[in-house]
Amino acid sequence: MRMWMVDPELMCMQHVVGEHRELHALKGSLERTKPKYNNHRKHRKNLITLAKSGIIELRSLKERHEELVEYMDNHDSPIGETPTLEYLPKEVRKAEVNKEKSIQDLINRPGACRPEGRCRKNLKD
Repeated sequence: MRMWMVDPELMCMQHVVGEHRELHALKGSLERTKPKYNNHRKHRKNLITLAKSGIIELRSLKERHEELVEYMDNHDSPIGETPTLEYLPKEVRKAEVNKEKSIQDLINRPGACRPEGRCRKNLKD
């Protein structure tokens, strides 16, 4: 799971739609960090790893979702309220996406774009 946190205007639709899908997956994982869920420790550990890697920014989940939905011309898939972050360590609650790394990762994977190379072309300019 990953949040790019790059202006969607600069990304190909493949990456925009992929990030949108991953935001819904992140929300589901976040909801499962509550102690009432059987595997809450597994979900918590996964989110900690992603946060330490600088590829998720949970406090921006809802805003990022709204930004992508607006870009996709009001695609109808509401994400609802962001679940509480209280069950997560402070480092995860405050984690930020390394936007420079996101840009480099998008530039370095032109074959994953549709149309091919769109992210690289837009982000290098």
